[in-house]
Amino acid sequence: MAREVDLGSIMGPAGPKGEKGEKGDPGATTADGVSYKDSNVESALDELMKRMDDVQYTPIQITSFTNSVNTVEMGSTVNTVVLNWGYNKEPKTAALDGAGLDVKLRTKTIEGAGIKSNKTYTLTATDDRDAKATKTTAITFLNGVYYGVGTAVRDAINNDFMKGLTKKLSGSKAGSFTVNAAEGNYIYYALPKRLGTPTFFVGGFEGGFAMEKTFDYTNSSGYTESYDVYKSTNAGLGSTKVEVK
Repeated sequence: MAREVDLGSIMGPAGPKGEKGEKGDPGATTADGVSYKDSNVESALDELMKRMDDVQYTPIQITSFTNSVNTVEMGSTVNTVVLNWGYNKEPKTAALDGAGLDVKLRTKTIEGAGIKSNKTYTLTATDDRDAKATKTTAITFLNGVYYGVGTAVRDAINNDFMKGLTKKLSGSKAGSFTVNAAEGNYIYYALPKRLGTPTFFVGGFEGGFAMEKTFDYTNSSGYTESYDVYKSTNAGLGSTKVEVK
């Protein structure tokens, strides 16, 4: 038969439970004592802000700059010009031809300009980092290149005859046009002599035109210069496309 064991005699009498000791300091767990003015923190935050600004920064740009005239016939006088422009963001400073502009402006009307020769306007702008943007718009004076059909030869080619042709303001001898030369009608092409000698192509083949006359032509704006007038060698060509190079 198993013998009972008296645990109390082995472990002794249970004493009172001892008091729990104080918990150790786990260390600082808040930023209450940290100041932005602590040199390391201030420097790190400033650098972070600078990098964020650099990532988000876009230099000033002038997205458009136009004028209401663009091209005008030689001999004309331009008195009114309307300028319009845009930016990708609000500039810190702006200037037109070196004269300061209100940065809020996006248009300017110039009255009494009295422009009689080529004129270029220059718009500049800076941003808060002093980046600079520049854009120009120009007014260009050109004389006409004329084309059409008719029956005139030599002395009959004069100011009145020229003004009956189709006019295109151009600074180049090159271009293309289509006319319908009925029976007995020739094709004409007239241009300022200073533009040089043109080469004609009809149906892909070179030629078919010859110089008919050179004379001083006065345009509808009162400007006079020497013109070369070319005439097709054949009449009655019907609907014809002419390439000029």
